[in-house]
Amino acid sequence: MSDERVWLTRDELGERWRIKPKTLANWAASVPLKGPRFVKVGGYVRYALADVVAYEDALLAEAA
Repeated sequence: MSDERVWLTRDELGERWRIKPKTLANWAASVPLKGPRFVKVGGYVRYALADVVAYEDALLAEAA
């Protein structure tokens, strides 16, 4: 198995969740932060797919 991470852009995550990328930007600027962890790489926001899946799983567990 590869150790390489899969990274999503804000647009890609917005498409995955069917929400606007601006919503994700607002979450990232909120205090406390909302949404999955992210990093800024050269001014671009990226979400590790593993973190996105973990965030989704946590939401599902809260809903149960």
